[in-house]
Amino acid sequence: MGYESVALDRLLHELERHFDVQYSYLDSIVAPYRLQVPQKDYALNDIHTVIEHQTALRIEPIDKRYFSVFRPDMPQPQWLDEILVETWLSKGIDRKANAVVVSPQKIEILPGVTDADVMLSLQQLPGVKSPNETATGLHVRGGTPDQNLALWDGIRMYHPGHLFGMISGFNPNTKQTVKYISKATDAFYGERVAGTIDIQTRDKLTDKVAFEAGVNGLNADVCAQIPLIKQKLDLQLSARKSYTQWWPSPAFDALADKVFQHTELDRFDHRNRFGFEDYNVKINFKPFENTHIGLSGILIDNGLDYTTGNGAALRQQLDVRNWGYSIGWRQNYSKRFWHRAAWQFSAYRFDYFRTNSHGIDYETFEKRNRITDSGFSIDWHYDVSDRLQWTLGYQLSGNDVSHVFRAGNEGLSVDLDQNQAYGNVHTVFGQGSFSVNRWQFLAGLRSSRYDAANLSVEPRVLIQRKLGRSWVWQSSLERKSQRIGQVREGVANDLSLENYVWVLADGARYPIQYAMQYTTGLLFKSKGWLVDADAYYKTINGITTQSFGFWQQQHALALRGDGTTKGFDWLLQKNGPDWRAWATYTYQDSQNRFSEVNGGRYFATSTSITHAVSISGFKKWGRFSATAGWFWHSGRPFSTLDTQGRVASFNVSRLPAYHRLDLSAQYLWRQTKKWQAKIGVSVTNVYNRRSVISKEYERNFAGVSDLFDARYIMRDYFSLGVMPNVFLRVSL
Repeated sequence: MGYESVALDRLLHELERHFDVQYSYLDSIVAPYRLQVPQKDYALNDIHTVIEHQTALRIEPIDKRYFSVFRPDMPQPQWLDEILVETWLSKGIDRKANAVVVSPQKIEILPGVTDADVMLSLQQLPGVKSPNETATGLHVRGGTPDQNLALWDGIRMYHPGHLFGMISGFNPNTKQTVKYISKATDAFYGERVAGTIDIQTRDKLTDKVAFEAGVNGLNADVCAQIPLIKQKLDLQLSARKSYTQWWPSPAFDALADKVFQHTELDRFDHRNRFGFEDYNVKINFKPFENTHIGLSGILIDNGLDYTTGNGAALRQQLDVRNWGYSIGWRQNYSKRFWHRAAWQFSAYRFDYFRTNSHGIDYETFEKRNRITDSGFSIDWHYDVSDRLQWTLGYQLSGNDVSHVFRAGNEGLSVDLDQNQAYGNVHTVFGQGSFSVNRWQFLAGLRSSRYDAANLSVEPRVLIQRKLGRSWVWQSSLERKSQRIGQVREGVANDLSLENYVWVLADGARYPIQYAMQYTTGLLFKSKGWLVDADAYYKTINGITTQSFGFWQQQHALALRGDGTTKGFDWLLQKNGPDWRAWATYTYQDSQNRFSEVNGGRYFATSTSITHAVSISGFKKWGRFSATAGWFWHSGRPFSTLDTQGRVASFNVSRLPAYHRLDLSAQYLWRQTKKWQAKIGVSVTNVYNRRSVISKEYERNFAGVSDLFDARYIMRDYFSLGVMPNVFLRVSL
């Protein structure tokens, strides 16, 4: 055996074949190295010595056949933190045992995504869908968007979007990482029954001022990192604001055409305005070597002010705001023992006000929704050994949730519907992880006391087995609960865009939801090929007809029910030196059942998409890179109406199939040690196919009898048309 110059990864593959061994390593660690191997007969230990002498790496045996290749200066991660797949779909997206970690600043480009939008990037993952084409409307394995837990530095977010959810409310240019979990959720996370999106800003102190600014077809933003006291205190800031109040760009016009369908909002200018803004700040303080304190704050705000005049003046005003603060403290007592404590406060405010003026007479309608959320958590971590770790913790959270619908005129004001509820939840949780040979185990338990009558005990289990160097098998089980969610409002809203309100479970009208999920899957990675497959079965209890849009179609009161989801997610990917290609497929069957609806039989949920396929590719030529993606899914189910306008069947018909082609390109214009600039373009729905993505029902009040006998008219809502966007970004 001998080589004048050989890449280390190729040499390791040759050793695996020649000596019948297997190596475990990160691609990014071995990729930089090329070696000279003199011609001779080598024993395995001898060739390991050659590798170690010519690199900064070490090779240690795991057992007689398996070896680990690592950098001595890099701490060995626990198996839960070990990266199973680097560059999962894109650079900047890594696959771990029970989570996908996204670093928006490292993402190259994704099809149709501008500025690495956090929520839109997650939609590229198999099993994550948005049937309404919104960025924030993520449906994870049969769940609804309100069933996802969204955290920003520990702050619970209730409105994480702009432009009615068409783009993410989190500035993607803030230094942050996004952890997405769809199975085997850590016992630390609770209070939601679907996915978890945990966004953490940078804790590491900066030693120099860094500044960047950018603009795209919707907004401009700035970000800064400023050291205040060297290696003790720094400040991170970001601000983003739309300019569509002054100039409706082609990108904004395309989005407005989609979100304002079937409304009178069709022209925006300095008089009729719709805009958004978001701000976040973080202070990192390290008073001692083993102590870190972080203070964070965020504000997401959307505002609409629109007036139409046609003999009478109709003015509609909307303000949706979500803001919060958090304080975190981590104390390392040793390399093996540490604790973290955090306090968070979050507030959500939705205000819609409509005034219809007729001279001195007027009519008004208002809708308000409020959430105040605060909580405290503390947990202790102890690494008993490299193979065994455990965590214990306690959490206290409280919610105050209210809504009111009010109508009036110049002489009368009437509350059409109102509700207010508050409550506290006490939670204790524990989790342990253990590894032996090629087996890894995670076992956790979360116990939440909602009130005297509701105690939720939630096991979380993950089993992982490495089958050689290329194969990994996983199986998991988890139980989760949720006491705050969204229901469809029962009062007419002319805006017809934000027709859900947040409510707190009361055990009667609004029950607590409980979900159980089982998964099993295989992962294969070898020589640039990747296959990741996962099958799951999920059950949920405590859903109501109000949550799924059946308000008053059959009954005046909400009906309780249950649901099931079974599905399969699959990813095939091939990586080359300067290109990637990947395809995803998702099968999903989500059904609900209510005792007094559809004869008590199961029927498909209105967002159940049975089949979804995507095919994408990426190529890089020096400083220029481009990507394209084609997305297809089968049509959503919908209920049919009879000739009298009454519901005839529940979700037995389906819409036509949906598909679109997205493109993105980027050029690294300038790159030096002092500054860099890049420019890019994206086009969503290149061939401008307008698919019907939903059919909505509007209550028909043509006569007095309709007050007692519900009749409906059906409206078609179409997908986004072609949407071009550009961006320019400069970093100093």
